[in-house]
Amino acid sequence: MATGRGQYEVVSVSLPRDLVRRANALIPKKRRSRVIANMLTALLDSISRKQLEREYETYYTRRSARETQEERDLLAEWELSDEEAWAILEKEESSGRRKAG
Repeated sequence: MATGRGQYEVVSVSLPRDLVRRANALIPKKRRSRVIANMLTALLDSISRKQLEREYETYYTRRSARETQEERDLLAEWELSDEEAWAILEKEESSGRRKAG
């Protein structure tokens, strides 16, 4: 399948020498770039998740006690008990909307 121009972007990354030596020794040449790309992608995803976690932490630490309590009250109001959950599933099954699985 032919790919169009501009579909890929080239990114240049410098890797620690020890990592490259280890990759060269352990990973077959044909798969090396994919393994390194997957490792870098996992690292970037981890950095993104950590940043999002920090942003949430900042948001929640800046909220007033009143806002926090209001959210807790709202969550408690919507808390679903086990009995309510089973009743919903049984109602769906009896109406033929969903089979148990």
